Amino acid sequence: MRELGIKVEDADLRQELCDLGCDVAGDRVKINSDLLDKVIANAKKHNRFTLTSRTGKKVEMNPETVVSHSSNAIPDIIDLETGQCRRTNQDDVIATTRLMNQLDEMDMPCALVYPNDVPPEINQLKQAELLIRYSTKPIYACASEPDTARYLVELFDVFAGTDDKDMIGLVGISPESPLKFPKTITDAMKIIISAGIPVAMLSAPLGGLSGPLSIAGGLAQVNAELLAFAAISYLYNPETPLLYGPRLFYANMKTGCSILGLPETGIASAVGAQMASYYGFISDLYGMCCTSCAFDAQSGYEKAINCLLPFLLPGLSYVSGFGGLASLMVASYEQLVIDNEIYANVRKAAKGFAVDEDAFGFDVLAGAIKGGMILAHPHTIKYLKKGEVFIPKLGFDSVWSDWVKKGKKDIQAVARERAIELLKKDEQELEPLPADLDKEITKIIDQATAELVK
Repeated sequence: MRELGIKVEDADLRQELCDLGCDVAGDRVKINSDLLDKVIANAKKHNRFTLTSRTGKKVEMNPETVVSHSSNAIPDIIDLETGQCRRTNQDDVIATTRLMNQLDEMDMPCALVYPNDVPPEINQLKQAELLIRYSTKPIYACASEPDTARYLVELFDVFAGTDDKDMIGLVGISPESPLKFPKTITDAMKIIISAGIPVAMLSAPLGGLSGPLSIAGGLAQVNAELLAFAAISYLYNPETPLLYGPRLFYANMKTGCSILGLPETGIASAVGAQMASYYGFISDLYGMCCTSCAFDAQSGYEKAINCLLPFLLPGLSYVSGFGGLASLMVASYEQLVIDNEIYANVRKAAKGFAVDEDAFGFDVLAGAIKGGMILAHPHTIKYLKKGEVFIPKLGFDSVWSDWVKKGKKDIQAVARERAIELLKKDEQELEPLPADLDKEITKIIDQATAELVK
C-alpha cells in the first residue's frame, strides 16, 4: 500500500485521505503507516457485537466464537422435485431461507440464490427483504452500489430504530481486484458504514487472473485491499465493526474458470484467519467450497478439507460455504442439509477432548476387571450424553445389512427426504411479520422499485 497504492475514483475521498497524511498521485492513494496504526488499534475496540433476528435469536460475534453462514446469490439450483438444474427465483430464496431456519449448524443465512425473476436494480435489496421476512436468524445482506445501500439502511432501521437495539444483521461489500475502489463501491461503503451497520470487508482476487498466482502474493494483495477498506471505513465511521473477509480463489489456468474446491482455498482461509487475528479483526472465511457438480466423494472431500483447514489454526470467527456446488454456480437444497452434517463433523473434530482424571476412566476399567459391564457404567452414560463421540444426524452409522434394509439410499436421497421434512416443519413454525413491520417493509421496497427500476 505504501509503494503501489490503491486506485480511488472519488476525488473527494482522495483528498480526505491526503489530509490524513496519505500520498496521492493521480487516482492512486498510498496509505501511510500512521493511519494504518490508528485503524488497527480501532478495530480491536470494535470486534465484539451482537446481532439479533426479528424473532429474537442472537448471534454473538467476537474473535473467540465461531459461527457460520451460507453462500450467496448462486444463479442456478438443483430442483428439489425434478433433480434438474434450473435458474433460481424468489421462491427458491424463500424456500432455502426457510430450510436454513431448521439447520442447527447454520447461524446466519445469506440469500443462498440469486432471484433471476427480480430486476437487477433492486435484486440485492429484494434478497435482503426476503431474508428479513422469512429468516428466524440474523441475516447477511450485500451491497454493491449506493442505491441498494440507501434502501438497505432503511430496511435495517425498521428493526434498529434506537441506539440500544442490536442490528438484525450485517452487510458484505467488496472492492475490485487488484487494489481498486470504484466510486460506486466507496459510496455504498459510506452509506452503510455511516449508519453503523457491521460490514464484512470482502476481498476476492482470482489467483493468476486478478492477483498473483502464488499463495503468499495473493494473501498480501488481499491484506492490502482489506486494510485499505478499513482505512476508508475509519473516515466514514470509526465506531462501525468490520469483519476481515479474505476470499482468495484460484482458476483452472487452462480454461480461466474459477475452481473453488482446491485445497488452496482452505489454506488461504486458514492463513487469512491468522492475519485477521493478528490485526484484531473478526474473520469471515470461505470454508465448504467444492468444484464438484455432484453429490459425490469429490464434493465431500473438497468441502471437508476446505472447512477443516481454517479450524486448525487460530483466528477463525465466521465460516461460509453452505449450500453450494460447482464452484458456487449451482445451489442445492440437499447440499444445505449435507453441509450441515459436514460442518457438525468438522466442528467436532476441531473441538478436542478432555484429558483429566475423570476422562481416563480408571473406574470403568477397574469395574470391568471385576466382571462389571462397561456399557451400563455411569461413566459410559455420562460421556455418551455429553457428546464425547459424534452421533450423525444424517450420515449412515450402522452396518451393510441395515443399509440394504433401508433401501440402499445414498446421501443425496437421505438429504432430500430430510430437506422436505424440514421445510414442512418450518411451514408450521414460521410466523409472519407483524402487520406494522410488514407495511413498513413493503413501503420501502415499493419506493425502491418506483425509483430504481427503469
